[in-house]
Amino acid sequence: MMCVLVTLILGIPPLRADGLDGRFEVRSADLDLKDGVYHLNVRLDLPIGDAVRRGLAEGVPLTVELHLDIERVRQLWPNSHVAELTQRYHLQYNAVSARYILRNDNSGQQESLGSVDAAIEQLSEIRGLPVLDKALLSPDRRYEASVRAKVDYGTVPFSLRVVMFWVNDWHRESDRYTWTLQP
Repeated sequence: MMCVLVTLILGIPPLRADGLDGRFEVRSADLDLKDGVYHLNVRLDLPIGDAVRRGLAEGVPLTVELHLDIERVRQLWPNSHVAELTQRYHLQYNAVSARYILRNDNSGQQESLGSVDAAIEQLSEIRGLPVLDKALLSPDRRYEASVRAKVDYGTVPFSLRVVMFWVNDWHRESDRYTWTLQP
């Protein structure tokens, strides 16, 4: 609190984190049935501006987390929880190879990409992620699937978090994207 008072008294402009620009949201999502397994497809709108691009090029990490919920819709009772999955992706520049490394933290699978634009495009379009066995859903029931995404840009040291407590650009969470699933 003392830092804020000193900043106001001395007339020093407050620090502004050059975080994520624009609105972060799930643009579309669906589940495709293939070989008895539902696969998640998600399209994200990542608000990546010049400041984040520069930060990525300097080694600042970007993490995207997808959270999927599937519930059975019921009339008189609360919906019944069927499945839940959290999938985490980590993007960071590797100066030794001069490549952007996109890692699926859940599976350990990595992909090496040559440009920040290719890496952001790959991170924005998640395709064919296996999430649920068909046998877990009854064909005569109605289900609701929803996905929410979170993004974290970099790691802010504790000393800066104390001074910049009002800045929320380092972490964003999308609204839930919900759709009906009829097996």
